[in-house]
Amino acid sequence: MQFENRLSQSADPDEIIAALSEGPAGEYDLGILFLSLMVSEEVEQIVEGLRQNISVRHFLAATCSGVIGNDIEIEDQPAATLMLAKLPGVNVAPFYIDQAQLKQMDAPAAWHQFFDLFPNEQPVFLVLPDPFLLDINQFLNGINKAYPGCTIAGGLLSGANQPEGNTLMLNGSYYDQGMIGVALTGDITAETVVSQGCRSVGESYVVTRAEHNVIYELGGRPFIEVLQEVVSQATPHDQMLLQQAILIGIAMDEARNTPGRGDFLIRGLMRLDEDTGSGSIGDYIHAGQSLQFHVRDAEAAIEDLNELLAMQQESQVRRKPKAAMVFSCTGRGEHLFSCKSHDIGRIQSYLGPIPATGFFCAGEIGRVGGQTFLHGFTNSMLLFYQPLKN
Repeated sequence: MQFENRLSQSADPDEIIAALSEGPAGEYDLGILFLSLMVSEEVEQIVEGLRQNISVRHFLAATCSGVIGNDIEIEDQPAATLMLAKLPGVNVAPFYIDQAQLKQMDAPAAWHQFFDLFPNEQPVFLVLPDPFLLDINQFLNGINKAYPGCTIAGGLLSGANQPEGNTLMLNGSYYDQGMIGVALTGDITAETVVSQGCRSVGESYVVTRAEHNVIYELGGRPFIEVLQEVVSQATPHDQMLLQQAILIGIAMDEARNTPGRGDFLIRGLMRLDEDTGSGSIGDYIHAGQSLQFHVRDAEAAIEDLNELLAMQQESQVRRKPKAAMVFSCTGRGEHLFSCKSHDIGRIQSYLGPIPATGFFCAGEIGRVGGQTFLHGFTNSMLLFYQPLKN
């Protein structure tokens, strides 16, 4: 299993084709191309030029606002990054799905039929959805049920701010909505690392009354009362962060008495209702779940990423990844860290040197607590490994 990344910082399609065509000759099983700040005509020109110069069995391309290469993050300017992979013993199954097809997939059996895959095959899904005309949460709910525990990662395209503005390409077919992706099975394993960039504030509380996405009581007390107590006891710095955004960390494994780094699903507090003393969050929640308030800033994001990468490094002491796909929120990068290429630098420091590619996303997809969710302000990594031999 071999991966390589090629990158161009040119805005000229011909120069991009020439730069990305340079490299070892041979046939590749999979190619994934991300193009930042390119219109559909430029995308087609670049893709067709590369398909003439490089032999790739399955080729995906998508537009975005910034790309990530082996050791660099390029934001808000034209660039291209191409990952090529030789995958002996791996079945690569590309797919396209739109909202009309998604509506027909109302049971796990329909999903198994669509992908021609079953959970025991342990597929690894890489998904690249357009954010506008596809219900990504409906997709994730369905695939979580159809393939429980399977690895799913990806990012929402960020190359446009209106419907039908992004370009997706799958094996020569072009789309302006829906989702492209691949399912990988066979002699490959993959893991996800999802850094949500937060740290906890205050104690953990049990939800004692909730309905849909509205929390009424924590530990038998009104939600607002508990929140006010947490804010009053926080440090001045955390009080300032809580004024900017209040984040709710939902513990995903109730068997853990003290949830730690990576055990929370982070959702934003959307609304407070002083009449009922409740708070509305960006996800469903029910009585019996535990939660903890969180804050986010550059320092917390650095701490979170470093700890998660260290944990991944320690858990895989016998091997390092063959490659990394990196899906980083457009709210991270230089805007958050005040320096260039922060996240990819940390990834290479802990896990590399490894081939890496990715892009800045309008939403990141990755697993927390055994299920896959859509996140925001997150760095979600898909790490490919050679399976260990018995």
